[in-house]
Amino acid sequence: MRHQADGEIRYRRVPGVDGLEMLRADRLRLSFDRHFHETYSFGLVSDGVERCGAGRTVNFYEPGTVPMFNPGEVHDGGPATDEGWSYRMLYVEPALLASLCGGEPVFPQAARRDELARRRAREAFDAADCGSPLGIDEALRGALETLLGLPEAAGTAVPLALSRVRERIDAQCCEPLRLRDLCIEAGVSPARLLRAFAKAYGLTPHRYQQSRRMAHARRLICAGTPLPEVAAACGYADQSHLNRWFLRVYGTTPGRWARNFLQDRGRR
Repeated sequence: MRHQADGEIRYRRVPGVDGLEMLRADRLRLSFDRHFHETYSFGLVSDGVERCGAGRTVNFYEPGTVPMFNPGEVHDGGPATDEGWSYRMLYVEPALLASLCGGEPVFPQAARRDELARRRAREAFDAADCGSPLGIDEALRGALETLLGLPEAAGTAVPLALSRVRERIDAQCCEPLRLRDLCIEAGVSPARLLRAFAKAYGLTPHRYQQSRRMAHARRLICAGTPLPEVAAACGYADQSHLNRWFLRVYGTTPGRWARNFLQDRGRR
């Protein structure tokens, strides 16, 4: 929805992950009445200053602030200056949070302003913008672990369980895997699986999945498969998602890589 005088605000569901919604607001100048959400929510202020009343306290959130709200927490919000403010929010259903973190934890404070909290929030938004369900699960789990102040999991998963998880990712790397399903496969909690898998294989399950997808994409490109078909076959929503990951892994786009490969092959 657009409000010419009040800035712009957009809501959307995060594809592939039930129980997760996202908001993006740019130069917002309207004020929200006192209300509450049935979800956990956290965000990141990118520009301007927000005035937020929660209980008897009025808070001011400048750029770099990560505001946090527990389910049922009454609050309002509005611009602290005439210029408005820009921010993003993620709304996490309690059932989704429980599957990632267990129990019913609560955010211990209204906001954080440290670099770790900002980085974790950015990673969650980055994954929600352009990630696979497994990548969103991982980034969201990391953000919630930090913002909720959850203790690190003790112990590690056994090698056989980790091997089963890796074999499943190998076999289904282009499918929309979910962290909860891999945890069931291994018989451990999300925190233990993420740490143990990264320790054993040098990558989190999501990064491992992306490496497998990239290897498959290269084989398809070498076979002359059109790039939109490569993206679909590798489990990406569109070619831009394929481009993004290919650039991260190989330092170039699939189109440039294909042209170089075909040129080299033509010289032989």
